[in-house]
Amino acid sequence: MTYEDAIALIAKETGLPPERLQPEATFATLDISSIDVVSMVFELEDKFGVELQPEELSREMTMRQLLERIGVPAPQ
Repeated sequence: MTYEDAIALIAKETGLPPERLQPEATFATLDISSIDVVSMVFELEDKFGVELQPEELSREMTMRQLLERIGVPAPQ
């Protein structure tokens, strides 16, 4: 999957427009709820074949960090 695919999936699960999901944005600045994080994690695990532990995901995690964790490089 591509960067665009990952952003589309995250946008769908969080209800946020894709253009808000900038690489340096954090879950906190995007106001992503814990319920949305859980839903997003399930979908990312399924689509990317990775396992994410809830303790890995903090409110200060950036989109770039999340994408790198699932193996999708974010644009510079």
